[in-house]
Amino acid sequence: MKRKKRQNRWAVIFDVDGTMVDNYRFHQAAWIELGRRYGLPITPAYYKAHIHARSNDKNVAGLLGDKTTPDLIQKLSEEKEAIYREIFSPHLCEIPGLTALLMELNEAGISCSAASNSPRANVDFVLDGLGIRGFFQVVTTRCDVTVGKPDPQLYLVTAAKLGVPVEQCIIMEDSASGFQAARNAGAPFIAVTAGADPDDLPLAASASLMVRDFTELTVDRLQQIPFG
Repeated sequence: MKRKKRQNRWAVIFDVDGTMVDNYRFHQAAWIELGRRYGLPITPAYYKAHIHARSNDKNVAGLLGDKTTPDLIQKLSEEKEAIYREIFSPHLCEIPGLTALLMELNEAGISCSAASNSPRANVDFVLDGLGIRGFFQVVTTRCDVTVGKPDPQLYLVTAAKLGVPVEQCIIMEDSASGFQAARNAGAPFIAVTAGADPDDLPLAASASLMVRDFTELTVDRLQQIPFG
């Protein structure tokens, strides 16, 4: 298949959870604690099969069934995220090489965005905790779209805010829903495996690259990724 020539303007979109930080087990622990408080049947197996990398509105609705209300979704979502931030805070650190790559992209004049299925408070927690907010021209969260991943809306909205066609945005992702969202958006993506669920990685077969962490990436290497 003929590839499109790279345009001068391109951008990089970074997922947050599992991509910037390795926080899978802390989200899992927070959901299990929430389940303990409310008598909900959340186990590691349930978390992996029904919650991981999905948005909270879907997660709470799946747990409560016909008892779901907008108020309950908001209440349980906010409580779960508060638990997560409390237990992850002492362990907050970046996937190796993240800041160095952001600095290099910034120096090269490449626009960057953070885009996440998570609520804004969690994204702020990571960006501010790592001291990297200033590298991102755009920050998009689940609060900014009507439907989360694997729907492509999050990435389409982010690309529009950046003013760069989505097919000229390289997406950094770690999860099955993220890989699918990038494919659905028509964007090239890189699978970052350090914080990923190994079971999700076979679903990244169409990734432009698969890397352990950001120490394996440079602007020069990203410039070699074809669009289209």
